[in-house]
Amino acid sequence: MTSFLKENWIILVIGVFLMASMTLAIRNNYVIEENHQLQQQTQLVRQEAQRILSLTMHGLDLGVRGFALTKDNSMLRPYEEAIQKTPGIFQQLDSLLQSQEYDHLALEAVKTEVNTYIRFSKDMVTAAQADNMSQLLSMLKEDKGYEVWKKYAAFADPLFAHEEDLNRQAVANYRAAMRNNLVLQISILLLAMPLLYLFIIQMRKERDGRAALLKKVEENDREFVFNSGISGDTSANEVNDTSIRNVKKASAFITQMADGNYEVDWEELTPSNQALNRNTLAGKLLQLRDKLKQVKKEDEQRNWVNEGLTAFNEIIRTHQQDMKALAHHSVIYITNYLNAQQAGLFILEGEQDDAYLELAACYAFNRRKHMTKRINIGEGLIGQTYLEGELVQLKMIPEGYTHITSGLGEATPRYLVIAPFNYETHVPAIIELSSFHDMEEHHIQFLNKAGEYLASAIVSSQNTLKMKSLLEKASY
Repeated sequence: MTSFLKENWIILVIGVFLMASMTLAIRNNYVIEENHQLQQQTQLVRQEAQRILSLTMHGLDLGVRGFALTKDNSMLRPYEEAIQKTPGIFQQLDSLLQSQEYDHLALEAVKTEVNTYIRFSKDMVTAAQADNMSQLLSMLKEDKGYEVWKKYAAFADPLFAHEEDLNRQAVANYRAAMRNNLVLQISILLLAMPLLYLFIIQMRKERDGRAALLKKVEENDREFVFNSGISGDTSANEVNDTSIRNVKKASAFITQMADGNYEVDWEELTPSNQALNRNTLAGKLLQLRDKLKQVKKEDEQRNWVNEGLTAFNEIIRTHQQDMKALAHHSVIYITNYLNAQQAGLFILEGEQDDAYLELAACYAFNRRKHMTKRINIGEGLIGQTYLEGELVQLKMIPEGYTHITSGLGEATPRYLVIAPFNYETHVPAIIELSSFHDMEEHHIQFLNKAGEYLASAIVSSQNTLKMKSLLEKASY
């Protein structure tokens, strides 16, 4: 037994280390998965809580007001959808909060207040169906939605703070597990260096088998670490130096990535030997670097979208009472944030067969003939895009379609995007942007989401104006 331990102690050490590393890797993977799920759960809680206002309250208010104004039963669709989906929202929130062991008594208070508002809304619909405008106006003045908002604010503020704390802890645990995995990999690499030295000493003692062993070491190095594709000196010193150099490069490579440098490169890996290193450590490290670089890029793009939408929401909140100012500031912000050169925002005006698109705001246009104040539905690219309801991108703009004027002269932009701003199944606005450069996917994602926010604000503003007009007529 003692002899066996002396002869195979290196193998036993490696086995113990591998078992320990496997145990740690399994634990780290469990931590990563658990905290990833927790991040998703906190995001779902926030989304469901926000839907209480965005779907339920806005849907009820929009449906009731729209029906009261038009007597069109189709206008009750948001109202009916809110009533149908509200129980599911509260059920989902209740389940999530119970799993987090969070005190959800405030949720019950919000639920009670929302149910009260739903019954109140039903009474308003009944009054509207009976053309009892005096009762309807009296009920609108009661502003029952404010009571819901107070209950919701008392519930949402501490909840969002709690979810933010959970998310922050989950991110910290997730990153710690990732660091632990990286440290584990570096430890494995560092362990290989002294073991390699011991193997070389043993080869010197066993001179008869040195040639075969050197060849095997070189083959393994080329197969698993790095293959230069060049047949070089196979002496003991050269093989040893090459192996150690590659391990050091790998260690330095991982250290650089751990420090956030995703531009690090393996200088000797060139297009001529790239195919040889597809499955080597050098090749895998480059693949890992590219994946981490892509993840970082996607995170930056996602942050860019979220920051832009946050700022845009503030613009909408500030100017939502003034349609002209809202359109003006929205066009300027979207154009500058997307680094475009010019843009025009068209808002749907008129009713049904007499509907048309009117230019509400423009930025940097020189008002050539194609930029008329009014565009009929189906007319030109803008009118056709409105009918189809799908975003259009043109990378080869027809000559003379539009020009950009600056102190350096005139130039035709090479890229054009026309995006309908959708609110549920309705398209209240459409924007045309032209630029000298193409837009990437995250630019389009920002544009579509910003369009939803602006479309919602436009519809709300239009409905408010219609209601105000009806109330003014009713008062005479």
